Amino acid sequence: FVASNAQEFKKGRCIQGSVVVVPKPVLEPIKNQPLGWDKTASVRAIYLRGDNTVPGRLQSEVQRIKKSGANAIVFDVKDVLGVVNFRSTVKEVETYRRHEPPIRDLAKVVRYLHDQGIYIIARTALFQDQNLSEVRPDLSIKDRNSSDGILKVKGHNLWVDPGKDEVQTYNLKIVHELLHSGVDEIQFDYVRYPAEGDLSGVQFANVRTPHDKTNHLKRFLAAAFTMSRDSGVHISIDVFGIVAWGEEVDVRTTGQRLDELSLFVDIVSPMLYPSHFEPGYAGYDNPADEPYHFYREGVQKVLALSPAGTVVRPWIQAFAWRVSNYNEDYILQQIRGNRSGGGRGWMMWNAGNNYDTVYRAIASSPNLVHADPADNEVDAPL
Repeated sequence: FVASNAQEFKKGRCIQGSVVVVPKPVLEPIKNQPLGWDKTASVRAIYLRGDNTVPGRLQSEVQRIKKSGANAIVFDVKDVLGVVNFRSTVKEVETYRRHEPPIRDLAKVVRYLHDQGIYIIARTALFQDQNLSEVRPDLSIKDRNSSDGILKVKGHNLWVDPGKDEVQTYNLKIVHELLHSGVDEIQFDYVRYPAEGDLSGVQFANVRTPHDKTNHLKRFLAAAFTMSRDSGVHISIDVFGIVAWGEEVDVRTTGQRLDELSLFVDIVSPMLYPSHFEPGYAGYDNPADEPYHFYREGVQKVLALSPAGTVVRPWIQAFAWRVSNYNEDYILQQIRGNRSGGGRGWMMWNAGNNYDTVYRAIASSPNLVHADPADNEVDAPL
């Protein structure tokens, strides 16, 4: 018989001859929800590559993040090679997969980070997609100057064509999956046309004028934005820093016409890295040594180009390239410029994920790190 009442147990042991039947556990998938932070929240994020979100590495980095005063992580769910870094339910993703994903269970990663109070930004590289371009060359950008008719960058297929419906549908399926994963924000990178290499022979699908590029990018963003509205997940885009200055040659090349693209996102994240401005730009011999200026002015310009209510949360240069004296103060000057310009929050970028200087900088200045953009006492450069 089945022991079914307290009289059949003595001191936690079953009476001799009784049988205890333990029900078989029912395994249900983890169901995560976004944390529910408002888009204006002070998100202070660190970028991690997909391979640094594996057990052990992730836990170690989270402890450093929390200790420093940061509160968010950006990690690659689809990286610049087109590799989807988690086991996906999208049929095409697994069909085209050529590499094992570092994240075996995305739901467990999301649950762990949320349990630690970490806001999750899922970075998704869109149209630079070497994996899809090589597996499906028919979706690539065409180039009449190339021996095989496909645009090459340093000898590799890197780009798929944003104007092709199948390219957009493939990425929107990934977006749909992410919207149900519990992440707090989906961030689109490479939401643009190529600007690198010899483009004299390129032939874009359904592009007759430069503005058609913008229209194709808008079409994708509008679809993703509409899908996200009842999910509690924010949509953000990364844009070239130079786009803030409205240089028409850059806009015509990339299609990143910010006043139009920003209509379909919650957050705009310009890459205002001072090192990426050429010597002499804005009158500075070495723009890389002017972090406060480029963040303050850049954020102001992005806000002016975006509709009311758009949040500007820039990427911060957390690497030494072209900088005369890269140190903790360099990080803080960028944060000050961002605050002064009206930015809310920030994200640190270092491709190698070396953030020792960053952690020291933000831990040393909690008043600055946690300040609201309206707090004038943190606005002036040091």
